[in-house]
Amino acid sequence: MTFQTAILLPSQESLLHRLQHVVLYGQQLTVLTGEVGAGKTTLTTALVDTLDDVSSALVVCPQHVDSAEIRRKILVQLLSEPVFDDEVPLPETLLRLCDALPSHCHVVLDDAQYLPLELWAECIVLSQLTLPGKKLSLTLTAPADFLNQILAQLPETQRPLLLPVAIAPLTSAEREGLYYTLLHRSEETPFTPRDIVKEQLQRQQGTPAEVVNLLYLALHGEPEVPKRRPWPLYLAVGTCVACLLVSLYWLWGGSEPKVSQPKVQTVAAVRAEAFNKRYAQVLLSDYFTRRGRLSERVLKSTDVTVEAAELARLSKTQPGDEPESEIEEASSQDEALTHQDEHQAEAEQEPSSQEETLAQTQQMHPSQASGEAETADKPVETFAAEPVSEPSESRNLAASTASLPHPEGYTLQLATVKRLQSLDATIAKLPDVDQVQIARYKSYWVLLYGQYSDRQEGKQAALDLAKTAQLSSPWVRAWVDLSGYELQQGSVGREIH
Repeated sequence: MTFQTAILLPSQESLLHRLQHVVLYGQQLTVLTGEVGAGKTTLTTALVDTLDDVSSALVVCPQHVDSAEIRRKILVQLLSEPVFDDEVPLPETLLRLCDALPSHCHVVLDDAQYLPLELWAECIVLSQLTLPGKKLSLTLTAPADFLNQILAQLPETQRPLLLPVAIAPLTSAEREGLYYTLLHRSEETPFTPRDIVKEQLQRQQGTPAEVVNLLYLALHGEPEVPKRRPWPLYLAVGTCVACLLVSLYWLWGGSEPKVSQPKVQTVAAVRAEAFNKRYAQVLLSDYFTRRGRLSERVLKSTDVTVEAAELARLSKTQPGDEPESEIEEASSQDEALTHQDEHQAEAEQEPSSQEETLAQTQQMHPSQASGEAETADKPVETFAAEPVSEPSESRNLAASTASLPHPEGYTLQLATVKRLQSLDATIAKLPDVDQVQIARYKSYWVLLYGQYSDRQEGKQAALDLAKTAQLSSPWVRAWVDLSGYELQQGSVGREIH
């Protein structure tokens, strides 16, 4: 009995006898399944050692392995004179070299989850291959999840070709027996009470690897984790402190602010300031009087303009619609009225104080006051404020109090602008000004051209107009879709030109 078979537990020995029976008498591909550390490698190694009369080939499959490499490792262990091609599939190679094979061949592939799928297919074929005078058996190890994926990809007729053999978890007695057996062979006596060991073993899932890890922890303790100095953290903290110190230096350690000394008030300065104020009032008295009269005239003209604009707004817009231009105009008018009220209040207060300041000024400077009186007698040229006139076409369109009814058929929409003056350049390009119509849509002016009975005629007219007037793709619109557009009365084209 070898070392591998000497440390097998009762449940493992029972499973080993079952594997031996399958290898000697079975006709299926045996797949030994279990979790990591369940003892798959230990059982397959013990299986190879116990089969004395069988020529076995044991291959541990690494990750990302190539199919040719696995074929070569299998054939080198089975054939005494390895003259073969590892690129050829295994069934074909073994059929060709059947005479050179031993009487009973057993292939063991550990960690078969790393094998390519083509090698899994070759192994299934080999398990069903019949060689004259020879016997061939295969045993593979893989996790249970991977085997379920392989079975899901196989048709139902081929799934019975695989024989899954699962490794059962170790019992509590077997875990404890394995723990103390390994502890006795280590020749060390750690101070760990038996009750604590038993409790820890019962919390495990039942794999031999967990028992070995618990024993290693009892013998060597927790592995020391090297302390890592957080140099990036120290560097970041130091940088923040340096920035804080620099900012505090610039805030508090800079140049001291200059203290502005208050201006010294003397009796002479106070008298001079009062004299200058009275002299300015006398000098500008005539200006304020004329400005008050001018404000009255502007107020009267503004009232007339406000009434006309209100009538135009009521005729053009629907209830609830207020264009942005009217809001701006109303705000500007409110500001003008506010300034005029201020000017009138100043004009009313000034005459009462003008007489007093004039008398005082004449007493102090008779010659200067006489010169100012002569200047006041001269006529002052004034300019009457006139309201800004709107363009003729916008006044004509605003004067229309009702929109025209929409005709039937189709028309062409050429432009949509905010200002009416922007349509002059487009209207100048049109061949027939009489067909021009302008509509109002919310705060936009829309330029329409022509009247057509159907859409095809409108499309043809749009193409002709694009060529003759050099306009970019006029839009054919149905009058039914323009219900929100307000057609303006009068020949707008003639008024603009």
